[in-house]
Amino acid sequence: VLYKNILTFMNPSDELYKTYERDMEQFAMEQLFAGRMNSALAVIYEHMLYKDMIDEKTAAILPRVLCSSRVKCENSAMKYVIVRCEELRGEEAFLLENGEAYVPVVSKNTVLFFQDTYGGRYLNVSCRRLPAMDKKELLDQCYEVYPAHPVLKLRACEAVVKKGVETEADVLLLEDTLSQLKLNPVYEKKLLGLVTDYYCKKAASDAEGEEERCTFLLQMDKSLLDNQTRGKICEILISCNYLREAYDMLVDYEIEDIDPGKLLDLCTRMILLQLFDQDEHLLYLAERVFEAGKADSVILDYLCEHYNGTTARMYEILIQAVGAHVQTYDMEERLLAQMLFTGSCARMDSVFELYMKRKQTRESMVKAYFTQKCIQYFLEGKEIDQTIFGYLKNAVNASLNKEKIPTIYLLALTRFYGEQKEMEVSEEEKKQLQMMTDILLEGGMVFPYMKELARLVSVPEDIMDKTILEYRGDKNRQPWIEMRILPQEEHFTREEMRRVYQGIYIKEMTLFKGETLEYQIYERRESGAVLVKEGRAVCDLKSEGKDNSRFACLNQMSEALAQQDADGLLKAMEDYVKKSMVLGILFPVK
Repeated sequence: VLYKNILTFMNPSDELYKTYERDMEQFAMEQLFAGRMNSALAVIYEHMLYKDMIDEKTAAILPRVLCSSRVKCENSAMKYVIVRCEELRGEEAFLLENGEAYVPVVSKNTVLFFQDTYGGRYLNVSCRRLPAMDKKELLDQCYEVYPAHPVLKLRACEAVVKKGVETEADVLLLEDTLSQLKLNPVYEKKLLGLVTDYYCKKAASDAEGEEERCTFLLQMDKSLLDNQTRGKICEILISCNYLREAYDMLVDYEIEDIDPGKLLDLCTRMILLQLFDQDEHLLYLAERVFEAGKADSVILDYLCEHYNGTTARMYEILIQAVGAHVQTYDMEERLLAQMLFTGSCARMDSVFELYMKRKQTRESMVKAYFTQKCIQYFLEGKEIDQTIFGYLKNAVNASLNKEKIPTIYLLALTRFYGEQKEMEVSEEEKKQLQMMTDILLEGGMVFPYMKELARLVSVPEDIMDKTILEYRGDKNRQPWIEMRILPQEEHFTREEMRRVYQGIYIKEMTLFKGETLEYQIYERRESGAVLVKEGRAVCDLKSEGKDNSRFACLNQMSEALAQQDADGLLKAMEDYVKKSMVLGILFPVK
């Protein structure tokens, strides 16, 4: 108190003042190093501390004292004042003596709240806060002598944040602050963003010398950052040739927002470093490069060797690789197998063409392809290249066991012959067709198109004489047919249809000239009986070979009888008897 009064009321030139001056200086330094602060000491410090007295030891203590504020709380129930700086983690508690305390206010964003005896905390307590001293020049001197002091460093950071990072000294200050102070995560994230932005701009303008400045970025805790900031750091690390570190970041944080050109640079060099060994994460990044349209020969080579994805993406990669004359390994085979397995066959022909240009192909893959083409042609009704049928003919001829020829091959080939009415067929081909037809008929497979084969091979008379209705549906859902023959019948009768192959069902009927068959085909579904097909059919005597059958003779007799043509009736009866006798001789029945 004596020293306070001397400093407050006496002139420095007085003899008494000079007598105590040295003692007061010594006392001020002792109290300062002890970290004490009160109203009397505030006056002593104000008068007795000078710039010339500040060395590194003093500067390590003085900033907290210079930043002190006098807090006066008017609520007697409050026992402590809690000081929290928004930029730092943690808080400090100071005892209120007579409702008063001196607390360090190290930032403009310092928040004060109060605590009562029971630990309850309050923010809206009436109080007064006044700076204990106004010695900015001393703070500046402390920063020059000891810039590493947390308070001074934090204040310097505030100035940089306010004006923006302009120089390398600014960014080094932020880096030191991030590494030395326990910052609040929100403020830490803000500083990290400023550092990252600075390096990004620097890397864009001048890449030289960046490697030395990446040390901080490598050591920093990236879990506090958002993925956009992490992406920027990755781009810097790639530019500085820290490939493994950048790659690990991309994998650990699943970063999506990164420049495709930088990603290309990373993937290309990582692939080469790993000698094209398969790596699922690297494969995913390589696909992203391809998707961005930046793939080079290394990326294409790597994808062709290891990539398995959607059919559309694999096809894009394959076509681009072929165009770039890149080795495709077995990608044609993998893609072809996937198309066959999934039924996604839109571009299968072009893939098969590329596959057949390879030095080695698998017979099973080739057979699977042609089987799929037969399915498309026979079951799905699609047009296919006629060269397919050339392969099928050769496959049938080459088969030693005719019974083991795939049924779909026989169906596709026989239907093809039936539809190509203008095609010239050699005797050898007719023999092959007869053999295939016989195998199908022995298996009970009868189809309407088989009547058209009569112009080339022998077709049984009972098939030629009948009208064959065909319905294609679900092999697991048995349909039935309701029909009547006009003009004789008025009511529909129900009969089952016979399944001959997969979801193909038939119904064979004998119709005479002048008769009309009306029919309706139904399926049983969850909603009940559903009409799936209906129509009419009449007797057709114009089919190849049908006019020379006994059935044709019966129709001729019926027509002659209706027209009262005795000569025509006699001729038709004679023809019928002759044909019956010939059949009896050729095929005697015991």
